[in-house]
Amino acid sequence: MALEQIGKAEYINQLLSRIELLVQSNNADEAPPIMDTLNSELKRWCESDNPPTAEQLMVVQANINNISKQANAVKNESSKAIIKQKKTGKAISAYKSV
Repeated sequence: MALEQIGKAEYINQLLSRIELLVQSNNADEAPPIMDTLNSELKRWCESDNPPTAEQLMVVQANINNISKQANAVKNESSKAIIKQKKTGKAISAYKSV
């Protein structure tokens, strides 16, 4: 594996790690600029003279899938919390009106 490939793979992994940290800290709304950079870097790498191997791309895809699963889980938990809060607010309002 060429040194250039190792450097690009490491940079891609750093970007993925930053996105994952944002998702885990419930700040996924700050991830789009990093995701744009990730997309650009992946495209540039794939079009370069030393493109990634199929194995490297599979690892990147697995990381992206893992982060997506985490983001969906966080989103689902947030949605459940909002629904619960709304139900609680309606119950309190109904109780006060009695």
